[in-house]
This record gives sequence, C-alpha cells and structure tokens, in this order.
Amino acid sequence: MYKTVSILVLLLLIVALPFVFRQPPPQGDWKPGDPVIVIVTPHNEAIRYEFAQAFSRWHQKKYGTPVKIDWRNIGGTSEISRYLTGQYTDSARAWWRNQGKTWPSQATEELTRPTPTTPEVAEVHQAYRKTDLPDQITCGIDLFFGGGEFDHSSAFRAGFTVPVQDLLPDTLFQEDGVVMIPEKVSGEVWRTVSMMGNVVSTFGIIYNIDRLKDLGISTPPIQWKDLADFRYFRQVGLADPTKSGSIAKAFEMLVHQQIHESVKQAGYTDEQIAANEKRIDAYIKDQGKSYRRGDVPADLVDYQKAIEVGFEKGLYLIQQIGANARYFTDSASKVPIDVSMGDAAVGMAIDFYGRYQAEVSRGSDGTERMKFVTPVGGTSVSCDPISLLRGAGGHAPKDKQAETRQVAIRFIEFVLSEEGQQLWCYKPGTRNQQGELIGPEKYALRRLPIRRSFYPSTQPSLQTRHLEHLSHSADPLDDPRIDPYQVSQQFVYYRRWTGEHFSVLRDIVRAMCLDSAEELKSAWQRFHQRYSSNGESFGFLPTVQLNGKEGLKEVPLNWRTAPDIPKQYEKIEYMREWVRAFREGYRKY
Repeated sequence: MYKTVSILVLLLLIVALPFVFRQPPPQGDWKPGDPVIVIVTPHNEAIRYEFAQAFSRWHQKKYGTPVKIDWRNIGGTSEISRYLTGQYTDSARAWWRNQGKTWPSQATEELTRPTPTTPEVAEVHQAYRKTDLPDQITCGIDLFFGGGEFDHSSAFRAGFTVPVQDLLPDTLFQEDGVVMIPEKVSGEVWRTVSMMGNVVSTFGIIYNIDRLKDLGISTPPIQWKDLADFRYFRQVGLADPTKSGSIAKAFEMLVHQQIHESVKQAGYTDEQIAANEKRIDAYIKDQGKSYRRGDVPADLVDYQKAIEVGFEKGLYLIQQIGANARYFTDSASKVPIDVSMGDAAVGMAIDFYGRYQAEVSRGSDGTERMKFVTPVGGTSVSCDPISLLRGAGGHAPKDKQAETRQVAIRFIEFVLSEEGQQLWCYKPGTRNQQGELIGPEKYALRRLPIRRSFYPSTQPSLQTRHLEHLSHSADPLDDPRIDPYQVSQQFVYYRRWTGEHFSVLRDIVRAMCLDSAEELKSAWQRFHQRYSSNGESFGFLPTVQLNGKEGLKEVPLNWRTAPDIPKQYEKIEYMREWVRAFREGYRKY
C-alpha cells in the first residue's frame, strides 16, 4: 500500500516539476500598468515570440514604455472566424438590449453576414457596422495577425475588422515616389483600407532526394500534375484544406493553373485573356442584380466554356493527387518534416515551411536531403495580413481603452516598418554597428517581407537598402525564384476564376479525397491496372439531390454551381450527398 502511494507521489512530482520550475516568457522591462495588447493569430510560437520581444523594444525606444502581448492562439483561421462570430454576436446583442431595444431572433444568425434578410435585422446590422467604440461592442481582442487575404477580407465583410490605413504613416506605403506595399500584384490583393499585407508566400512542391531514387524516379517533380504520377501511390504528404488555409490556397492555385492551361489550349493568348476578363468585369457591373455566374457577352461563350472545363480538370487532378496521398494531416507543417525524414516522398507546402525544413534537414556535411520547388506558372504570390478588430481596446480598463487601441495601431505600424519586416528574413542575432539587435533573437523565421526595399531595384537608393538587407538575410532575396516581385510576373490571378470557389473548394476536397479515401485509392489502383494504357482519364464530378428552399433538386457540382451550394443548402446535407456520390462513383472504376 505505502509502496504504491510512494510510486504515485513520485510520478506526480515528475509530472509537476516542469510546471513548477517553468519560467514565464521574458517580458523585458514590462511591469504591471504598462500597455497590454491582445492579438489572435494562427502564427506559430517562433513568430509570436520574435514579434512580441521586438515590438516591446521598439515601443519602449520610440514611446517610452514596453508592451506586453497577450497572444490568443485558438487554432487556424476557421476556428478564429467561429470564435469572433460568437464574441461579436454576444457583444452586439448585449449592447443592443442595454439600449432598451428588442433583439430580433434572426439577428443572431445574420449579424455577421454581408446582407440581412429583414428590416428588423437590417437596423441592427447597420448599427453594428457603424459602432467602433470599445465600451460598446468588442470581442476583447485588438488585432487579427496572420492567415490569408481571403480570411481577412471575410472578416471585414463580417464586420469584425475596421478601416485602419488612414491611421498609419504614409511612409509605410510609399517612399521617394516608390510604392513600398502595393495594393495588388498580378491580381492578388496585398492591401486594402482595412487589411495590411505584411509578409508574402508562394506555394509549391517538396521532395526527398533519396526517396525519389528509391522509387526509381530520376526526374524530380516540378509541376502540380507531376504529383499525380502513379509511381507516387501512397507517397504524397498532404494537409486537410479544411484545417489549413495555406494548403487550401495551394489547391486553389492548382485549379487556377488548370483553368489557365485550358483557356490557352482553346487558343486564347495572355493578352486576350486579360482583355476578355476586363470586358466580363464591365458586363457583370452592367448586369447588376440580374447577373448569373457564368453569363458573358455572346462572343465570349467559348472562352467561358474553356474556364469551366479547366475547373473540372483541376478537380480531377486533385482527385488523382489525393489518390496518391499517404495521408491528409491536420497540420500543414507536418508534411515538410515527414518528407525530410523520408516518411513521405513528396508533398505540397507553403514556401517558408518547405525552405525552412530543407535547411534544417541538411546533413552534417551540408548535403541536401529535400528540396522545395515553386511550380512555374503554378502559384501566385499571396499575402498574410494584419487587421484592426472592431472595438479594439475593449479588454482594458475604461481609462486605458483609447491608449490600448493606439498601441494596437502602433503594432501594425511596426509590422509594416523596415524594423518589423527585418524579423521575417534576417538571421537570428543580427546586430547593427552600434550593437543593437536588428533581427530576430532566437528563430530564423525564413519568410518573405512584403516591402519593396528588400528586393533588387533599378532605383539606386532602394538597391542600396536591398543589398544591406541581403547581407543579413537567411534567404537569397535577389534570387528570381524567391523574389516575389519576380515570381508574381509568371502568374496572373483572376479572382473570377477561383476566388468565389476558395471556401467551397475545401469542402469539395474533403468529400472527394478524405472522406472517400479508401474508395478513391482502390479505384486509382484498378484504373491503372485496367484503363490507363488505353488513354482513358480518371476523375468525375457528381450530381446529387439536395433539399433547399425550392424543394428537392438535382444539383450538379461544377464551376457555376459550386460557390452557391453552401449558401443554399445545409453543409451536413451536401457533404453527406457528395461523399455518398463520390464513393459510389469510385466503386464503378
């Protein structure tokens, strides 16, 4: 008895000691009473640590006080969106009722939607979006830092974020007549009045050099379609796009490229594509509320058909790559680690995960074990933004709310400034001639800053700054395969092609590749045993029966219908029907 108790006590001590002696994160000179800001983010611990330390030093030097950052790391952007929806709805409801007004029952569901359905909800909807006072409506968080442009644009449409650009110094956006942070690059939005892109990303392929040799593959993958090679069966590491925004974006890029290739095969040049999209944009505006997705001027019907064919080909390619999957993980960062260790031969990754893991997995003699490649013409350059949340400062005491809001705005200023941008790419421990730390303390973040001054330029003053940054950077920012201003020239993003499809694409991939995984893999094997040598193609999209406001209806899955399905039908219903249809379809191969 006593022996058992002693063992249990010893085990408890072993478990408890790390927590007892664990040191709190360093706060520098911060003390109670100094500013505290709250930031929600999907960024990893390394990014959170470096920006917290560097901003506190910057703020103390510039404004006289250090700052503590209270990070809220509640998951990916989907989880963040759900959390903010609940917090703002609860806050707005309490604020509305405190005025003695009746809260419409539908407002709970429709407050954060772009358009209300009734006049009663419209009144609340409008008042909510006009109110940005921390003592009235707040989620208790100041900033949304990280995620993608889609997530931040959605947050603005939902009323979570507010305009901030006019509250920031003009020099953040333009110096000496040069735009430092463009509003758009090759069709991708990098900056709006409410959303400030601060770091950029591309998407690509990672592969293990030795594993390719083991598989007898002499030519490494350089295009998305290479991952559909049957020799990679059960060898491709993938992440679940419903859990990872970066991989969801990679899948969108894959589909976008297939659309581009389909349109080019139909005989249209890049110049004609740009002209046609400009005409269609004008046509959509002219049609107004009567416009239906896919409607185009009569002479562009064949052009539009090529876009829709390309969308289907993109989904077929995802099916084939999904059939080769070793797994779909919840964590996008797991894939590069597994590829570097040989647990998967190839995979899809965002650039900084891929480059970082390629670097740390080198052998003791510097030999590369894995590589990251950006598919030529297969990726745009997208941004990770930062946004100011409605009611920023609401977590602070009432006499500190205005000051807290201002400190949050200063954090945005810091992130966009030269000093903040250096954290993304400088080597750890980098100091200036005065011995001051000008880079990260501990971690090489290996990401690409957004400011134009970090990259080669024909303007002498910018080129001088670029060379200074280059001397401290962990990555060769002058490499045209890395320089986002060069990479972006190889890819033009047309939002009309896949922008509205981004969200539903996550569900489509889930239904046809994850929830139907075993049927898909078996079908892929049978296909290669029986049909592939006959020139047959693999892939299909189902038509399913869904019950909506118009009753039971046959709904095909295609370019025209996909974005509206989540708006018109319950997710649990359309996902159930898609999974059933994909499983049945795969069994027919």
